[in-house]
Amino acid sequence: MPGSVTTPVGFQAAGVAAGLKKSGKPDLGLLISTSACTSAAMYTPNAAAAAPVIVSREETARGRIRGIVVNSGSANACTGERGLDDARLMTRLAAGQTGLKPDQMAVASTGVIGVPLEMNLVELGIAAVAEALSAAGGPAFAQAIRTTDSVDKEGAVALKLAAGTVHIGACAKGAGMIAPNMATLLAFVTTDAGAPSELLNAMLRDAVAGSFNAVTVDGDMSTNDCVFLLANGQSGVELEPGSPDSRLFAEGLAAVLKSLALKMVADGEGATKVIELRAAGAAGASEAIALCRSIATSPLVRTAFFGQDANWGRIMASAGAALAGESRLAADIYYEDICVAAGGAAAELPAGRLAKIMEQQEISVTLDTHRGEAEHTIYFCDLTHDYVTLNSEYST
Repeated sequence: MPGSVTTPVGFQAAGVAAGLKKSGKPDLGLLISTSACTSAAMYTPNAAAAAPVIVSREETARGRIRGIVVNSGSANACTGERGLDDARLMTRLAAGQTGLKPDQMAVASTGVIGVPLEMNLVELGIAAVAEALSAAGGPAFAQAIRTTDSVDKEGAVALKLAAGTVHIGACAKGAGMIAPNMATLLAFVTTDAGAPSELLNAMLRDAVAGSFNAVTVDGDMSTNDCVFLLANGQSGVELEPGSPDSRLFAEGLAAVLKSLALKMVADGEGATKVIELRAAGAAGASEAIALCRSIATSPLVRTAFFGQDANWGRIMASAGAALAGESRLAADIYYEDICVAAGGAAAELPAGRLAKIMEQQEISVTLDTHRGEAEHTIYFCDLTHDYVTLNSEYST
C-alpha cells in the first residue's frame, strides 16, 4: 500500500533544510515513536565505518531505540574523534528536543566522506525538525535523507493477523555505492506491532538477506550502511517467536524491504535496466553467492546490458573467475526463456527474439552450472555513461 514510516500508529517524522546541502534541499530528518519501543538494527561491516554507525551500534545494542536523527550532505565518516563527538551531540540534541533519553536516540548520516558536519547548522536544524514532527511527516523525512536518489523510496503494508491488524512502514535512500554486505543505504522501518528485540533482530536479518544483501549497483561497500526497525506495539498485537502471526509478519517485512531494495537498483546512478540474476546448480550456498557477485559486479557484463549487447561470453567468463581453479565449466545460460549457451558453448538462437529481450528495462538471466543443488538470486543494474559522469564530479 502507499505509505511511509508514519503509516503505523504512533510514529511521527519530519524533514527540513538545515543548510548542509549546497543545493538548499532538505537535509535533516527526525523520526520518533510516541511511546516506548523495542528495536533492531544492522550495520555495514566496513572497517572504515562512519562515526554515526559506531555511535548507533552502542545505543541499539540495548534494543530500545525510540527515535532516529538523520542528516544528508555529509557522511561524517573518516572524521576522527570530532566526528564521534558530533554524532553523540546529535543524539543528545535530538533527545533533548523530543523528551527522550539520549540512549533512546540513534543517529545516521549520508553524503561525502571526510567532511565534518557543520554543527551550528545541525543544532538549529534539529530544533526546527523537532518542531515540525507530525504523523503526516513521513514523506518529508524521506526527502531529507536523499543524496543522489532521483526518487523517494517508501512503502507500507497492512497485515491482518489472527490477533489483529498491524502495519509496517518504511523508507530508504540509496542509488550508488551499493553492494551486498549490506547494500549501501540508510533504511528505516516502523511497525505498530509489539515484539521482543531478539525476535525483531532475527526477522530483520532474514529480511535483509533477501533484499539489501541481494542487490548491487556498483560493488562498492559504504561506510554508512544502517537499517533500523522500531516496534511500538500500539496496535495491541504482540508477536511471539514461532507463532503463525510472527511468520506472516516476517513475510510482510521481507516484502517491504525487497520492494525498497529493487527501487534502489532501478534508481541506480545512471541505470537504464534492472537485471535479475539467478545462479542455479551451485555446489553450495557460498558458491552460488560468489557466482552472483562476480557476474553482477563485472563492468564488462554491466556495460553489455547498457549497450543491449547479449554478450553471454562475459557472463561465462565472470562465472569461471568465481570458480577459478575448478575443472571445465559446462554451464547453461538463459536470457529470460532463451538458452544462449548450453554446456559451456553457444546455443542455436531464435532470430530476432534475443534483441527484443535486450531492449527490456527488466531482464531475467539464469546461470546453471550443474555442480549441485544450491542457488542464489541477486539484482543489479547496467553501467552507463551517466554513472561515470555523476561519480567523477560527486564531491566537486
